[in-house]
Amino acid sequence: MTPFRYGCVVSGENFCPRPELERQLREFAASGQNLVIQGERRMGKTSLVKRAIGGMRGMRLIYIDLYYIKTLSEFCARVMKGVAKASDELPFLKKAVQFASRLRPVIAVDPRDGSTTISVDSRAAGEPDSLGAVMSALEKLAADGKTCVVFDEFQDILKLDNAMGVLAEMRSAIQFQENIPYFFTGSVRNDMMKIFDDMDSPFYKSALTFAVDAIEPVPFTKFIAERFRKGGRKAGNAVIARIITFADGVSGDVQELCEALWETTEPGEEISTDGFEAAFELIFSREIGGYEAMIERLTPAQGVVLRAMASNPGAQIYSNDFVAGVGMPVSSIRRAVGRLVADRLVFARGGVYRFANPFFREWLARQ
Repeated sequence: MTPFRYGCVVSGENFCPRPELERQLREFAASGQNLVIQGERRMGKTSLVKRAIGGMRGMRLIYIDLYYIKTLSEFCARVMKGVAKASDELPFLKKAVQFASRLRPVIAVDPRDGSTTISVDSRAAGEPDSLGAVMSALEKLAADGKTCVVFDEFQDILKLDNAMGVLAEMRSAIQFQENIPYFFTGSVRNDMMKIFDDMDSPFYKSALTFAVDAIEPVPFTKFIAERFRKGGRKAGNAVIARIITFADGVSGDVQELCEALWETTEPGEEISTDGFEAAFELIFSREIGGYEAMIERLTPAQGVVLRAMASNPGAQIYSNDFVAGVGMPVSSIRRAVGRLVADRLVFARGGVYRFANPFFREWLARQ
């Protein structure tokens, strides 16, 4: 089996330790400090939080995934799902059902994996006072001061109708829960900034910012070399440095490339840069459908700009050379880039636009 894991939460030997960040998160949780945890996509934020808080003795973790949430009813259901996964102790589950009785919750067993679940009545969960009910339930369940509540992909709450009203009600509840640490993680910086840095937002300056950036090169290099060794391969520091550089240090992308390199080599073989081409071709074959779907959604102008960005990584896109190369006015480039950012294909960092998916960038540059 491949020694590399990506696209999912990892733990144990599949997790590259980040002791300093883990220590800081535990200290914030123990002190009841609310945090907004920001970082680029696939940087390992969720795995880091689950390892740090889940490993604390005497601390319960209620993890609530808000990815692609669309309705208030779904929000309430996600909260109760997180509550059910926080503990399989019957007294705790009974308390959860009691505290959230407004939602008519029911304890059940998931036939797929045997885990305990708490389902809610979708009609009751969609009524106006349902949000107050779930926030009250969280407060009562965490009243012992030994629970950390994590809202993952928190920026997707902006997809809800009356999102600011929902945020306002959440904020009014959370601000009085001084002993409960709330962690809000997110990967879309503009949306997270809209929630926590916009003066018109109910959550304005309501939590400390905690950045999760790329793993330090030395420990990450050691970790990757060990994973290759465990998988029967060898990889020198120079090759690993090339892998990390290509993926811009994003741990999920690094591990995806490593997995492809492992898959396209034989036991006992030493990984070299000559093997990158076969690894890329394997990744492209797996993801070609998604790439083509992204291209088909673009307007002609957006396609021209995106291809130029792929062919000139790190270019100043409003420079004379870039504008001349794409052959369209700056105003048209600006509109195209705005749409590409909104569609999460590219993002700005350090004054430069980067691709959210480096493999898509590589594939597009070859077309």
